[in-house]
Amino acid sequence: MSELKKRLLNAEKDLNIHPGDIYEDCFYHPVFCVGVDYKEDEIWGISLIDGSQPRSCSILHCGVRKLSADEAWKVKQSGPSDAGVREQIENKWWTARD
Repeated sequence: MSELKKRLLNAEKDLNIHPGDIYEDCFYHPVFCVGVDYKEDEIWGISLIDGSQPRSCSILHCGVRKLSADEAWKVKQSGPSDAGVREQIENKWWTARD
């Protein structure tokens, strides 16, 4: 078994993200998962910040992490938990108010 296949199998076990779950993508958006292909290293869905789609990421290289509904709401309201990351984001969605 190749090293890549081993890493993808571990990612599937560790992340355990499936359609219907929420995950954080590489742009720190909480995303509603529409599809995931652990064999092809891809996950995609719809942003819960701005509705953009498809939000597609590499499972191994984008730092994807599973979020609870509460965590997703906190990110939507306050931005990513890491202050350094919040400073780097150009479109600070959490500061916009209707």
